[in-house]
Amino acid sequence: MMASSNSNEMDPSAVADAPSDTMHHCISLSAQRIQQFIASRRTVSNYLSHPASQQASDRKFLQDAISRGVECAVTAPNHKITEPTTFHRILAPSAASERLLDIAYETVLQRLLDRKLAGEEACRSEATRKRDKWAKIPAFVVVTVRGMGDQRSPSEGDMFKELPYVPPATIEQLEDYASACASIQNMLLSLHAEGLGSKWATGPVIRTRALRDLVGCDGNDMVVGLIMVGWPKRLPRMRRRRELDGDLLVDVDTLYDA
Repeated sequence: MMASSNSNEMDPSAVADAPSDTMHHCISLSAQRIQQFIASRRTVSNYLSHPASQQASDRKFLQDAISRGVECAVTAPNHKITEPTTFHRILAPSAASERLLDIAYETVLQRLLDRKLAGEEACRSEATRKRDKWAKIPAFVVVTVRGMGDQRSPSEGDMFKELPYVPPATIEQLEDYASACASIQNMLLSLHAEGLGSKWATGPVIRTRALRDLVGCDGNDMVVGLIMVGWPKRLPRMRRRRELDGDLLVDVDTLYDA
């Protein structure tokens, strides 16, 4: 499936410089298009399933699109050019993606059983539903940031049990974590530009020894998120809980004008 078939693809001409006779304080058409494009990105939870005959071309396109996304990701600000973020690509179907599905199943199952919210059969049914949903996703990217505090549990414990959360503890660690988050947004926008949907997941799966082992995390690597990538089945509507002026955006100078 070619990205050009999606209406969200960016036209290279859209980022051209505004005509020289454009007034200095008038927003250019290219700027408006870029802003509208950024605002049009949505978190996608449901993905299209393509025929098996299309699998090889889809896989190559996804592989290249993620590479281009990472090239955009690394332009995010990072203090003293530490480049702390690493992107671990998983294409499906593969041994790695099957292992990821197993991790999702076991993590959900254990979490539900531990909470005793339902009987074992119901818990297994819910875990299977999760696995089946993830099985429809053609690509994943696990994003990690290095140089954090030791993310491992003092005891070995269960492979699928959620590890304790270890937050950034120093200014440098906080800056690197913030840089990783900014880089993820860059990647999501790049994928959106190619007609791909994505979801930035931060659930318990990313804090398991099983996932850390899957991607080869060092002890001080923090998993910032699991990015799901594919062709969107549908795009959700934009929902906003806060107003722009006076809430999301506060003009501090007006506080001193009174």
